[in-house]
Amino acid sequence: MASIPHKVTQMIRKEQVLIVGSTNKGICNVSPRTSFHIEQDGSIYWLELFRHKTLRNLQKNPWCTVAVFDKKKLSGYQLKGKATIVLDKKIKKEMSVKIIDRLTRLHKQRILQQSKNKRPNIIKFDPSLVFSLNPNELTDSPLMVNANDESLKAADMQW
Repeated sequence: MASIPHKVTQMIRKEQVLIVGSTNKGICNVSPRTSFHIEQDGSIYWLELFRHKTLRNLQKNPWCTVAVFDKKKLSGYQLKGKATIVLDKKIKKEMSVKIIDRLTRLHKQRILQQSKNKRPNIIKFDPSLVFSLNPNELTDSPLMVNANDESLKAADMQW
């Protein structure tokens, strides 16, 4: 897997909000995520508390987009790649602890109440492409491409 450029991970950590876009090949869905963790290898894990549109879309179509934006600087990035629902109990527990422990007390209580104190679903996102959302940069050319992603080659994606 190619790693996410440092300036992108810095912005994600600073802004603390990801927008996840998914589709089941029908109507698009976007939703924010504030409970997430970025691994050194570039994988992004987030809590999927609701078993609604995003989760159902990812079960049918793992391709999704994750976006982050700095409204003060009018810049941002979108990452395109595949998401998987983590089934491995050890990884699920490890990521739940990493994500939940980092949350503020108030936010943590709301999340635990909504999940009825059960371990929420964990989604793993592996980016294959990164694009700038800065209006002053060429946004047709990716900043990062995971050339080893066979599914990207097979899909002959047009970005």
